[in-house]
Amino acid sequence: MLKQLLQTALDHVRNGHPVMLVSVVRATGSTPRAAGALMLASPNGLLGGTVGGGLLEHRCLEIAAAGIARPHRETFVLDNRKAGSLGMVCGGTSEILFTPLTDPAPLAAALDAVRCHTAAWLCLPLDGGQPMLSSDDSLPAHPAVTRRYGQEILALRLENSVRVFILGGGHVSLELASLLHRLDFRHIVIDDRTAFCSPDRFPHAEQTLTAPFAALSSVLNGTLTPTAADAFCIMTRGHMGDTEAVRFALQTPASYIGVMGSRRKRETMFACLLADGFGEARHRITTPIGLEIGAQTPSEIAVSVAAQLIAWRAAQ
Repeated sequence: MLKQLLQTALDHVRNGHPVMLVSVVRATGSTPRAAGALMLASPNGLLGGTVGGGLLEHRCLEIAAAGIARPHRETFVLDNRKAGSLGMVCGGTSEILFTPLTDPAPLAAALDAVRCHTAAWLCLPLDGGQPMLSSDDSLPAHPAVTRRYGQEILALRLENSVRVFILGGGHVSLELASLLHRLDFRHIVIDDRTAFCSPDRFPHAEQTLTAPFAALSSVLNGTLTPTAADAFCIMTRGHMGDTEAVRFALQTPASYIGVMGSRRKRETMFACLLADGFGEARHRITTPIGLEIGAQTPSEIAVSVAAQLIAWRAAQ
């Protein structure tokens, strides 16, 4: 997780411990990770993150340990048919930047931006100089090399604008929220039962809100107003809650609306929605929610939903 990676880096720098940020600058062909992947290394090995594992990561950790105070950039061939290859069979190339971290200021500012969901970019000079934080909204939305401040930089947007609204706080929601936290999804949990929706039950949720599902419009407004970058996972305890939640979700621009339930439950819900004038419901709603993997238990269903959300986020 980015927040954890930044916190670990900041702690090491403030305590005077040598640490190296390892970044994928460019990736062509088939590679383990795309541009923007980050890893943190010390002389003793991996501290967090990953640039893809395997031989590539092993070699990067060796380079970091050997030159922990020296900036470096190197391109690795991941095709064992070519001379100078690492021996991997992926077939692509990865350009890796090694940035020794010594200044706590940009790390602290980046960590604050992540915590506050502020639009900001971590800019890594390709000469291995110290990171910089920028709020220049003309920087690319996805990790990319660009020219700023008289030099080439790798620009990494820190703000995570994607949110998942989990409507219902039952067994599947509990398992799903835990996965979403590990997958760097911001998530907000809403239920009409206080006992099923609290910070103690969902410690990693951005917010937990108790409200009737029929009153979502009065709860999800202002900074909580759903956007096209948001998703709904609707898994309330019954047909009426699902229908009320779906009515609200359909009136938002959310680009993913997933609903859990049996075939009969879904058809009853669609009939109610059609009668209410929501003719587009079948086209906008993903139901049954999640990928078809034969899931049965709450944990398995949560995995199927999380996998579908990963695909949805990647397509944004």
